[in-house]
Amino acid sequence: MMFPLGRNTSLLPPLRHPVVYPKRQNMRICRRLSALVVALCGTYLGQPAMADVTIPYNEYSESPTIGRGAGTSTDPRDPGYGAMRIFIEKVKEYTDEVGPDALPAGQKVIFQRSQSTGREVTALRAGIQFANANATKPVFSEPSWGFIYNSVPFGMRFEQMLGFIYDAKIEGFNGNGLALAQWMLDSRGGTQVVLPVVGSTMQGSGYFPKPIGKPDCVATDAECLSHGNGIGLAGLCASGWKIRYLAPPQDIVDRACDLLLKRGDIPAKTLTFYPPVGGQSVLLPMQRRTIQGFEYVNPYDDFADFFPVKEATATAPLGNPDAGNLDCSPALAYPIPPGTKPNCSQNIGQIGARYAHHPSWHQPFLISWMHIDKSVWSSLNAAQQAAIVRAAKDSLMESYTAAESTECTKLKAMLDINKGINQRNIDGSLRLIDGKPISAAMTMATWPDASLEVLREATEAYLGSLAGPNAPNEKTDAQRDFTTILDALTKYSASIGATRFNPGKFPARTGLVAGQECSLVGSS
Repeated sequence: MMFPLGRNTSLLPPLRHPVVYPKRQNMRICRRLSALVVALCGTYLGQPAMADVTIPYNEYSESPTIGRGAGTSTDPRDPGYGAMRIFIEKVKEYTDEVGPDALPAGQKVIFQRSQSTGREVTALRAGIQFANANATKPVFSEPSWGFIYNSVPFGMRFEQMLGFIYDAKIEGFNGNGLALAQWMLDSRGGTQVVLPVVGSTMQGSGYFPKPIGKPDCVATDAECLSHGNGIGLAGLCASGWKIRYLAPPQDIVDRACDLLLKRGDIPAKTLTFYPPVGGQSVLLPMQRRTIQGFEYVNPYDDFADFFPVKEATATAPLGNPDAGNLDCSPALAYPIPPGTKPNCSQNIGQIGARYAHHPSWHQPFLISWMHIDKSVWSSLNAAQQAAIVRAAKDSLMESYTAAESTECTKLKAMLDINKGINQRNIDGSLRLIDGKPISAAMTMATWPDASLEVLREATEAYLGSLAGPNAPNEKTDAQRDFTTILDALTKYSASIGATRFNPGKFPARTGLVAGQECSLVGSS
């Protein structure tokens, strides 16, 4: 795609350095330079807001480190923590009438979670979506390139992606990665302003009943030791399991299995995938044995969502997993009927998916983006807009640091909670093999290098399929858009030397004790 050279393509104020705008400045009427600028400034900004503004938004997840705007705390050590809450509180702080950067009274902006708000209006999403609220029938969709602004499999680390978003000087384009995303949406008739607001750490790459690579067994765990160096990617592809593994990683695993089948490394591909179901916890299909494995987020969110803590005490803060109702029957085939509620409290280790995998090849980090309807954005004055932009950048970095500071602690809790606990059948009875119970203890396992090589090959093929033919005139609009974004990211990666996958230390560097690194998992 050709860029319009020589004009300011950025919808947002420059963000190379923290932006501080005089909040009591007189607002002027914006000149009608282009639809892009009007979308940011509004037609008339001379009229300051006379009352606090509440902006309802649709939220895609209540998991603590990637959403949960209705959380009660911005402290990751608090059970009520919500990463989105950091952004909400910063916007309120930056737009209130208190402090050296105060706005006049009545200009506070409040973002409020509201699931009745349409995604085509204002929404929090992982990566970038496209929306057109002005269409005859309002639309929203996932553009082919939207996931790139979340993270790319085998891609850069979080801090490197920040450089692309804020600091990159994209060849042939007068702007950074953030401006490029906004320009791309606008060029297709998009009706939202996009801002990255939540950052989260590298994710676990799968909970499965058997380890893909060599598991970190304890000497007394016969079931774990029996798996040796693991089943490999070939074993996963021929497992017969149904797993929840969202796109694009799902597409990549599927392609990798096809490669193994084509090469004769497996007799048949029997791995299948469970599609995402809105409003349904992944724990439900696990408990009802509809699926056998999944990937989700990071240890913080995974522990909160998949390990019910029962009968906790001061001396046993992780409680007793064997307490409560362990009867999850009856088993349910796909699709699970809408409205089905959880009926038991087995955690994923008790269910059997005790092997937790790393490294985070599929998602080295996660970025959640706020999509704000342009008519809402235009109703704000320039000082309010600037405050929101500043709050977005500050909360993006603060939320990532908050998650990073606690991941090691949460992983330890996950590895500890099932010590001495055994697996269960669906009816709650003990699962036995040769008359002996099987440990439910969560155990780390790595993806073998050979498996990662096939997955990397499949990733290249997947990205190539989205880019389409090499000849520009043979590409569809979606393929041209994807090529534009991917080329910009690839060139930036090369410019900073980020050409090899280097996910860092799983699940985080920060350890259990201040000043120490996390030592629960070997280098990834």
